[in-house]
Amino acid sequence: MLLIGFGSVAQVTDYGPTNDSLYLGFYRDSIAMLERPKLLIAPFHPDRYMSQIDHEIAKGTNYTYQHTRGFFRKGLDNAIIIAAKEHNNYVNLHADNPELNMDLDFLYKVTKNPIIPYVAPVIEDDKGFKKRLSSYWVKLQSEMIEEPEPGTRVEKGQLISHEETRELITTCKILNPILIDSLTPKYEADYFVIMNELDMVATSTDYRDFEQDNYGRLIKVHFTVFDAEGNELYSLIKKRAFRSTENDLATIIRSHYLPLGYEIIYSLDSYRFLQAGLNPIKEEEKKTMGLNLPDLPTLRKN
Repeated sequence: MLLIGFGSVAQVTDYGPTNDSLYLGFYRDSIAMLERPKLLIAPFHPDRYMSQIDHEIAKGTNYTYQHTRGFFRKGLDNAIIIAAKEHNNYVNLHADNPELNMDLDFLYKVTKNPIIPYVAPVIEDDKGFKKRLSSYWVKLQSEMIEEPEPGTRVEKGQLISHEETRELITTCKILNPILIDSLTPKYEADYFVIMNELDMVATSTDYRDFEQDNYGRLIKVHFTVFDAEGNELYSLIKKRAFRSTENDLATIIRSHYLPLGYEIIYSLDSYRFLQAGLNPIKEEEKKTMGLNLPDLPTLRKN
């Protein structure tokens, strides 16, 4: 039901990675130039669902905590699939299939989820066009605020204490390479897209907002992407704000989880651009092709 509902929305929406012309200038005209990779998509473990708002969403329904968690878990899966299917092949380990379920359980057994301070991922790259693209990738993936290192120390002759206020991210670490050695050839996977945690939290700090039943909420998805050899490419948090007046479960999934699914896939698409050796088309080539392109032009392979 969720997949059908998503599909109808995806066909009519013009949702994109960002309105910034720097990103749009290469994404829409260039992603099809890359080979279609195969993504192995894994949902977060049920124990990694952290919610403060289920009682509000389930109010007036027969939903239990497990029902709500299951809807959001599957809803996130479907959002990622819808975002991926245009330019990627995929296998979803969260499926009504005993063999896939066994592989998902195996993945949970040979991975762990360290929680660490969130640091914006950085791609080291060369100068010129790819440097601009690399810098923008970092900007796109994070809204980081520099915080002082927590702890007590002497600064300028004074004893200073900084509390731990940095945002934390739940990551994924592979404990046994047998996971990659077995699943990569089995599914011909190019990338592992693993959801690590889903948070549904209230963000308002003023008690009066809660009294008026109108307060801010935030969806946070923690995920890690590995390549086919098991190298961690990056771990990110994607966020989506919504209000406490939005309590219909299907609407929340359609309005907020679908954009999150696209953001997760766009992060991998943009990473792939940086690794693919793409160069901007030269001015004279644009003229001969009759192209009217924005500041950052369409790309071509080396």
